[in-house]
Amino acid sequence: MTSYSVFLIRKVLAIFLTFIAAVTFVFIMVRLVGDPFGTLVLEDPRITPEQIEKIKAVYGLDKPLHEQYVDFILNTFKGEFGYSLHYQRPVMDVIMERLPWTLLLLLPAIIISTILSIYTGMKTAWKHGTRYDVVVTSTALFIRSTPHFWLALLFLMFFGYYLGLFPLAGSVTPAKEFPSVLDYLADIAWHAALPITVLVVREIGMYMLYMRNAMVEVMGQDFVWMAKLKGLAERTVMYRHAARVAILPMVTVTALRFGFMINGAILTETVFSYPGMGRLIFDAIMNDDYFLVQGAFIIMTVTVLLANLVADLLYGVLDPRVRVT
Repeated sequence: MTSYSVFLIRKVLAIFLTFIAAVTFVFIMVRLVGDPFGTLVLEDPRITPEQIEKIKAVYGLDKPLHEQYVDFILNTFKGEFGYSLHYQRPVMDVIMERLPWTLLLLLPAIIISTILSIYTGMKTAWKHGTRYDVVVTSTALFIRSTPHFWLALLFLMFFGYYLGLFPLAGSVTPAKEFPSVLDYLADIAWHAALPITVLVVREIGMYMLYMRNAMVEVMGQDFVWMAKLKGLAERTVMYRHAARVAILPMVTVTALRFGFMINGAILTETVFSYPGMGRLIFDAIMNDDYFLVQGAFIIMTVTVLLANLVADLLYGVLDPRVRVT
């Protein structure tokens, strides 16, 4: 068995155990919130306690906790997360309906922000200590300390309300008939442009600093000095020698962002009333939608773990040293 096969088996096993631990954590945390059907009595006094008990039996919440846990684990592996109390539909159907809208925001935002973060981080590190470095780094620190929702509100107010360049809410113009598919896609892109811009600006402010710090550290190593002493061109030393090593931590960071950016999408989608996963999670929490919250957090967990696995495997290919650690 090769070292990469052993490395692969170890990583998959670690991901599986982490998934079980994360699902267990979700199971416990959701049940600590309280009775999911308690609000039914408050909203409709005609519902009797006996009827509530019958509803709990339908959802399996009348069983002992350990039996609920076993059912929860087995159903999770089947992709069955129960019925949404608010939408009165299977949770998986509701999530699959919203997930494409979030991916429409996240994929372009991650790709654009990653390219710009790497390039800006390299440039600021290479010009370390200059006015360019001070201005760009200070701007990045300011953006990094800016809350998602506040940045989104600023963009919405300036570009949407005052200038009228972008719509104020939604993912597509309601009740509008589109003469062609291209017009429909253009309308979707027009609605997504401002939320994507907010996510890109926020992410550049955060991850440019990662690349800059990694690049500064690499630039102090002997092989970079040797390349300079050989008389190689500045671009060759920067891109072919220093950047190839400094970019390795960005592989892990970029993969994890697919999961963690949903946190930012929750606030951004809420401000722009965008019908994605972020807005769905916010509404599920506000509506005490017990099963939808569970399902949404498990999907987020799977996304983060798969992204982490891909990052580890890529890291194992790019840097053979990690296979023996």
